[in-house]
This record gives sequence, C-alpha cells and structure tokens, in this order.
Amino acid sequence: MHITIASMSQNGIISDEVKRIAAQTSNVVIQTALFDNMLETPYTTLDEIFESAQNFDDLTEKSCDFLMRDNTLFITLGDACQNAIALALVSRTRKSGDTVSVTPHGSTALCMAMQEGIYSNPSGISLYRAPAFERVTNTDNVLVIDEIDTQTAASELKIKLSRYYDDEHTVFLANAKDGTSETLPLYELDSAADYAYYTSVVLPPVPLEKKLRYTFADLVTVMDKLRGKNGCPWDKEQTHDSLKRYLVEESYEVLESIDDNDMNALYDELGDVLLQIVFHAKIAQQHSEFDVSDITSAICNKMITRHTHIFGDAIAHTPHDVIKNWEVIKKEEKNQQSQTDVINGIPKTMPALMRSGKVQHKAAHVGFDFRKVDEAIVKLREEIAEVEADIALGRDMYDECGDLLFSAVNVVRMLKIEPEIALQKATDKFIERFAHVETLAKKQKIDMHNCDIDQLEELWNNAKKMR
Repeated sequence: MHITIASMSQNGIISDEVKRIAAQTSNVVIQTALFDNMLETPYTTLDEIFESAQNFDDLTEKSCDFLMRDNTLFITLGDACQNAIALALVSRTRKSGDTVSVTPHGSTALCMAMQEGIYSNPSGISLYRAPAFERVTNTDNVLVIDEIDTQTAASELKIKLSRYYDDEHTVFLANAKDGTSETLPLYELDSAADYAYYTSVVLPPVPLEKKLRYTFADLVTVMDKLRGKNGCPWDKEQTHDSLKRYLVEESYEVLESIDDNDMNALYDELGDVLLQIVFHAKIAQQHSEFDVSDITSAICNKMITRHTHIFGDAIAHTPHDVIKNWEVIKKEEKNQQSQTDVINGIPKTMPALMRSGKVQHKAAHVGFDFRKVDEAIVKLREEIAEVEADIALGRDMYDECGDLLFSAVNVVRMLKIEPEIALQKATDKFIERFAHVETLAKKQKIDMHNCDIDQLEELWNNAKKMR
C-alpha cells in the first residue's frame, strides 16, 4: 500500500502539480471542503470526522483509519509537514510496513525527512540558509538549514549547532536535487561525500529533559509541568505567602555572588530568582489573577514609559537627568500628590537599614536634608547622648535607640555608602576576626568562657593585626 501526502495553501489553493497527482490517484481525500479548491478530480473530505470526533486524539485516529487505503492522496490544509494528521499518518504507515511520499510544498528536504519519519508533532518549523545562520532560537521546532554548499560550510554549521544539540543528536542530510539522503549523528555532519547548493540538513526537536540550552519559554514549560496534574507534590502546594522567604533568600545569594565576583554562581543564583518569578506567575495564572505575559508586559511598558529620553522626545544627558525624569514619571504613574505619598510607597517589608536610607533619600529630593555630613555627625552625637541619658535614668530605650540607628544611617548615606552593604561587610569582618580570636585562644589554652576581659581584648587586638 502506498499513500501520498500533499498540501494546499491556507486559503484553499491547490497547485498544478498536486492536481496532476490527483488525476492519477484513485482515492483523493482533502482535509476540508471549506474552500473552492477548483479540483476537477472526484474527492472526499474529513469534514464529517471533524464534526463527529470527541477530541483531537479521536479526530487523528479516525482520520488515519479513513486514509489508510492503497493509492490514496491526502491533501492537507496548509503545509503537510506541520499537519498533525499527516504526521500521524506517516507514523502509522511506516509501522505497518507500507510506503508514503510527501509532495514538497515548502522545503523539499523537510518533506523527505517527514516521509522518513525523522520527526513528529513539532511545535513549529524554523527555516534558514546556511550562509546566514548564526544561532538556534527554539529547539522545540524542526530546524531546516538549506544551501550547505561546501564541507567547510558544514563544519562551521556543526560547530554552531553543537551549542544547542548533543553531538549524538540525529540529523537528516538531504540532497533536494537528486532525492538522496542519509541519517547521521550531528558530529558527522561534515563527513558526507559531497555538498552542493541543494544540500540541506533537518534536525528534529529536542525533548525538554534532553536540551543543552533552555529559554525563558522552557522555564515556563517546566513550571507548568511541576504545577500540573501529575506534577510535584511540593511545588503544587506552594502559595504566594509560602514562597516569600525563598525570594528574599535567593536575592541575598545573588548579592553574595556579586560580592565574591563569582560569575558562575551569579548566573546560577539569578536563575533561582527567575524561578521564583515564574513560580508566582504560575500560581496567579491558576487562580485567574495574571500570568507571566502580564509580568513581562508590565516591566517592558515601565521601561519604555520611564525612559522617555530613549523612546520619546525628553532630554537626559547625565545619569542625574535620567533619575530626575524617572522620579517625575513614576510620581505621575502612581498618582502621588506629595512627597509623603512617595515615602509611604516604600515597602515596610524592606530591611530596616535599607528602608531608612531610602526614606531619607526621598526626603532629600525636596531639600529636606543636612547640608553636609558634619551636620549629620553632630546629630548622631546628640542621639548617642540621649541614649546615654536614658540608660542613666533607666527609661525604655527603644525610641532613642531607633533614633540613634536612623541618624547613623543618615551619616552613612551622606557619605554615599549603602548602609545595608556597609553593615554586612562589618559583620563579615567581625566573624573573620572572631574566628582568629577562637584560634588564638585555643593555641594559648585560654578558656574564653572564664578569662577576663583584658585577655579577650588582647586576643581581639592580635586578631585585628592578622587581618
């Protein structure tokens, strides 16, 4: 039994070549009679099956049952190489030991690969010319690259493809002029006997779990599976609230990798932050709140509307000009009528040091600030004196201690130092020196629990010298 598959355009136009094949075929089946296709040969359609099918799988199975007859021509709506029924028909025909041929509608090499069963159910098809090819944008698609005219071109192509496909990935090398082809692993792409203008390669899609490189869309797909019907029990039970701590933790790990200048850790930790974003997007989508495209749309709109010096007619020659424009636009967007509104918009969930610095910074935008750091230092000394007075009087010291810390942040801010980072560095330095103190105490057989403060002070001073 032999079956031929051909295509008609999306608006129902059938080429003269396909009409010629139809005239020589006893059983012609067109996918749909929706269009006036001007076919003179008698034909049947799949329209009744489309109407009666319970679901897509039922449609595909019944259509294949109907088409599995000798000397059948099946004319698909649109490119046969992307038609699910045609792909299923090829698969069934090959399993039964029968033959199938596909009449080229677009890429001859792609049709040759299809009838050889090289791929099935792609999400799409990407077509390139070898001289212009640089990178793969989607390994979910069937990839077709034409015009591999020399072995050098094949070698260069192999190197580019090996970034996205495993060396053992099956490729289909075809000569569209004489119809010859061979199936081989990617690492042998440049080992064929001959190459010419008509030489093409077809690469089938890569399963999700076997990809060498992943895209943002792949991450969304992974999350869909984790939160899906047969997904991970832990991932499926998470909520916006339960994930809050992870977003904070992962963000701090990003900061640590930056401090360590560890670029391998940085991209890994940034991936963890990105996962949290996609995680929240999926939870929101399942509750019909928003989806990931709302997130990407919101940030793109924000970047465009707040960079009017790039996407509009505003002028900004310096970073200061950019920040000034940004603040004005942001205030308008949020309908903030006063600087108090702006300050109240700073999240209370921020770390206290970071929030206090940001509040002071926003207040300074309208001139509410010390003129120079010396004045801030005087204020800090006043707050220290007030804490000392409260200690002497035995008062509750929360308010005065808060004022002391707030004033300290003011001094640091005016020195253009980030308080949060400065305190982190100081804490790290303390830990390092404390470790030296413990080491020295152990060497000198000093019991830190029972020794006097002078001995500890001496150990500390020695530790400071060692750093």
